[in-house]
Amino acid sequence: MKLILILSIFIIFFTDLTFAEKIYLDITQPKIKKLSLAIEGFEKHPVLFSTIKENLEFTEYFKVYGPFPYKGEKFDPSLWKASDVEIVVRAEILNKILIQVFTVTSPSPIFKKEYHIRDDEYTGNLISSEIYQLLTGKKAPFLNRIVFVRKFSKSMGVFISSWNGKNLYDTGIRREIISRVVLKGNKVFYSSLNGGFWSIEVYDISNKSNREIIRSRALLQLGDVINDSQFLYLENYGDSSEIKISDISGNKKTIYSSLWVDSSPRWSSSKIFFVSNRAGSPQIYQITKEGLPRRITFQGNYNTEPAVNPDENKLAFSSLKEGFQIHILDLLSGMQTQITKEGNNEQPSFCPDGHFLTIMSDRRGKKEIYLISFDGVIQKPLTTGYLPYCSK
Repeated sequence: MKLILILSIFIIFFTDLTFAEKIYLDITQPKIKKLSLAIEGFEKHPVLFSTIKENLEFTEYFKVYGPFPYKGEKFDPSLWKASDVEIVVRAEILNKILIQVFTVTSPSPIFKKEYHIRDDEYTGNLISSEIYQLLTGKKAPFLNRIVFVRKFSKSMGVFISSWNGKNLYDTGIRREIISRVVLKGNKVFYSSLNGGFWSIEVYDISNKSNREIIRSRALLQLGDVINDSQFLYLENYGDSSEIKISDISGNKKTIYSSLWVDSSPRWSSSKIFFVSNRAGSPQIYQITKEGLPRRITFQGNYNTEPAVNPDENKLAFSSLKEGFQIHILDLLSGMQTQITKEGNNEQPSFCPDGHFLTIMSDRRGKKEIYLISFDGVIQKPLTTGYLPYCSK
């Protein structure tokens, strides 16, 4: 009886899998050819089609054709073999939207899933995310959000956009100086200067409420939000610095103290990174398990603004050499790669998918937020602003 139960669970689990194991487009390879897709069956759902098409083509990995009509006929791969189409996405819309994905070499779908009927951008983001992951084997950026800062004549403000810089939301937050913003769920954490005091505050998007957590005459710089109730930050007294962890009630604990000018603390699940001038110029350090600093950047005389990818094997940072440029340091091999060249490029933030980052760049003469791939191949401007943070 136990064996039958185990086999039943095994069969249910594996027959419910929707993603194929094969990768149809390896986006980690340089100079890859775009994958051509044809989309059928979205004639009466233009928002869904345009969202899927715009999302996939925005990444520059896909060429999308359509929408072509679908009249319920069986998929015939021979009809596409004379074209350059390699993948066909078919939508059958009845009480729900049935999405099937085919290659032009087989009549059997490589992907099949039902969605609720909604001709809206969110459903388009959801469908395009699953198509992207199916074909590349990587998580998609289409459900990400970006929080960032814009400068006004006498203040700075906090804004949120969708992953591509659209659907702008003004939080209404205005401060004299904002040094860091982090989006976690429905909460925006930020450090700022206002009225002679530095503070770390949290803004709740759902009810538009704002609350101050910590206030100090010393400079406060938010690092990362560890979870819904804790965050990492730095307090600088001019001739000394302290890296601390606090909960949202303001109960804090000092993690590391030094007599140097430190900044930009960053958290990963097993490490804390920060910037210090103890070597004579800004360099990036890691706090070891013993609580001691270990220098990890050695190329370049001015390295700052670290950001760790979700897999914790890559570190992005800004390095000053003929302007600020974004570099990627492989934490396993020690190999360092410069991925930007034009203008000043700063403030990297890895997106949850791990393949893309947001940065600030002035390459077009004004401060703009860019979405770039970790290999530097994709670099797309999104909107004006700076201090971007990419989140779900």
